[in-house]
Amino acid sequence: MEFSNLVDKANIAFQNNKIYESIKLFDQALKLNPTSFDVCYKLALLTFQVGDLKNSINFFEKTLLLNPKSSLAYSNLGLIYSKLNNKKLALHNYLKSYEINPNNFTLNYNLGSFYFSNNDYKNSEKHFKLAIQLNPQNFFSYNNLFQLYDRSNNFEKLEAIFDQILKLFGRTTEVQFLEGNLKYKKKKYKDTIKILKNLEFDKRDYQKNILKNNILAKCYDEVGSYSEAYDCYYTSNQLTESVFKNKFDKKKFNDRIIYRLNSISNMQRKLSFNKETYDQRDDPVFLIGFPRSGTTLLDTILRTHLSIEVIEEELIVLNLIEKLNNYIHNNLLNLNSINRKEIKQLRDYYFNERELLVGYKEKIIYIDKLPLNIIYLAELNKIFPNAKFIFALRNPHDVILSCFMQPFLPNDAMSNFYNLEDAYEFYDLVMTLWENYTQILNINIHEVKYEDVVNNFDYTIKQLLKFLGTNWIEEVKNFYLTASKRGIINTPSYNQVNSPIYNKSINRWKNYHDKFSKIDLKLQNWTKKFKY
Repeated sequence: MEFSNLVDKANIAFQNNKIYESIKLFDQALKLNPTSFDVCYKLALLTFQVGDLKNSINFFEKTLLLNPKSSLAYSNLGLIYSKLNNKKLALHNYLKSYEINPNNFTLNYNLGSFYFSNNDYKNSEKHFKLAIQLNPQNFFSYNNLFQLYDRSNNFEKLEAIFDQILKLFGRTTEVQFLEGNLKYKKKKYKDTIKILKNLEFDKRDYQKNILKNNILAKCYDEVGSYSEAYDCYYTSNQLTESVFKNKFDKKKFNDRIIYRLNSISNMQRKLSFNKETYDQRDDPVFLIGFPRSGTTLLDTILRTHLSIEVIEEELIVLNLIEKLNNYIHNNLLNLNSINRKEIKQLRDYYFNERELLVGYKEKIIYIDKLPLNIIYLAELNKIFPNAKFIFALRNPHDVILSCFMQPFLPNDAMSNFYNLEDAYEFYDLVMTLWENYTQILNINIHEVKYEDVVNNFDYTIKQLLKFLGTNWIEEVKNFYLTASKRGIINTPSYNQVNSPIYNKSINRWKNYHDKFSKIDLKLQNWTKKFKY
């Protein structure tokens, strides 16, 4: 069959939504004419459409060999590498596209989204604004700027962009939704409820429906309508679970904990790893605890100190554990058999990865903050025998309620928080593991209660800084100003830590005491153990 006939048939197949047939025919055509830019580009787009990213990359790269000035090919490669979470290659291709054609709306929109997802506030704003200039009628560019100003705590710009949106698009459902967000930001909770409670979104728009219910829940909580608040939180969680139930598996994560509990029971009591010195670098400090126990508050307070650098919720430790498992053959009981050379390799990996993230300065205390690193305490103690651990603690009832209320990004671990009963079971697992670790490991731990930070800030933080080996400075009292200047904060707690200390979250669970009937007695065991 001639080249032109194959192309015609491929185009007809595409028009009839026969995508795979179209790909097959275009592929045949390309073999007859390997220099056809159009065919190669169509193959790249179609394979991308069906999720065949590997072949899509190959075809886009071929199009660039045929036409090195194809801005669209570079832009699409940037989008693919973003989906593959290859940030370096994504940015490289986006910038190559921008170099060739800076006046492309889609490219600037994608660049804005890329920078936003990677917490680069300045560049994200720049490209969303360029996208608006290139296409002033595109609602989504304005919407993304609104979200950016919301996340970066820029209240003045948030109000200004909303005024623009209202003038351009009128009071549509989408605009009313933004208005509700703005009212919530301004702490006008009754107004927010009035706007949002009657808004109807397509059932398939799960993100809007989840967010709407979550905002309503927070507002009902603020005005003291606790039954309505609980119902909205529950609805939000059920929607989230229904969308992600086949993508994430809480049992998978919980089994990791159970495995460690079983392994620990077979370890020698009071197991003590040698406090060896492997190199001249100080062992890290790990900020751990159960989610919603105040780790983000401590993170924000500590990073105010000039001698402290906090690595916030990065996966260095998880990647480190994967490398360690190659040495111990996925068997925690083999931990004692690992040799000095292997430990040094693991340490080198960790320090190199950390340096890539935050660089290196002498006389700086580096704190690695990720709450659920608590489950890897045995491994961390082996690799970093002189490490310090800050254990964040909070009233167990408040912790579980807060986890239930928090719209976490879904993953295996966070799938435990869709109802109070599952949240308790997860808490019980993690805290039992922690209790066992403290009985068999010789580790340097400093416990910090959230309630002590709130009620006795100066003394509590002074003791913490003493543990870290540095001095108190008055600036730590103004941690919330630091948080505001940071812009985007990489945890769900960003709204809470950019304000002065408040105590309304202490004993909040009592407003929902009737919802704890199934787990209250069980929780009281932990309440007593932690002296609440």
